[in-house]
Amino acid sequence: SVVKTMRGLLTCMMKQVNKVEKFKSTLSRDDALHAKYSSVTGNTAVADNEWGHLQLDATSLYLLMLGEMTSSGLHIVYTLDEVDFVQNLIFYIEQSYMVPDYGIWERGDKTNHGFPELNSSSVGMAKAALEAMNELDLFGSNGGPRSIIHVSSDYIY
Repeated sequence: SVVKTMRGLLTCMMKQVNKVEKFKSTLSRDDALHAKYSSVTGNTAVADNEWGHLQLDATSLYLLMLGEMTSSGLHIVYTLDEVDFVQNLIFYIEQSYMVPDYGIWERGDKTNHGFPELNSSSVGMAKAALEAMNELDLFGSNGGPRSIIHVSSDYIY
């Protein structure tokens, strides 16, 4: 089901909490969330230097879908630790308007030589995700102040 898929992806990303923390201060592609996971273990499937993991559009798409699904009544996030991690992912993508990444085609710049560039697909996806997640209670009607996601308005408008 879609809830299991979303929870599986959340679990995979949560295994990389240290990378998320580091990326927020370095904005380096070496510190970006991995883009590929093992469907058996949930661990990363390739090494840092074997793939262009800096794909802010993928993380943003996950957050956009999480926001849409939660708003529709699905219960995907179960714990406050998960709420905290999702809030951290918001901080992770907030700077995407100025971070060159590999974009939706995973190729980097137009010459396809693996150099990241500023991609409108990533910027647009991040903006949509930030709008969908702003002031969203991840626990729905069972939540409260602690389960609400906050987005700085500077990054939305």
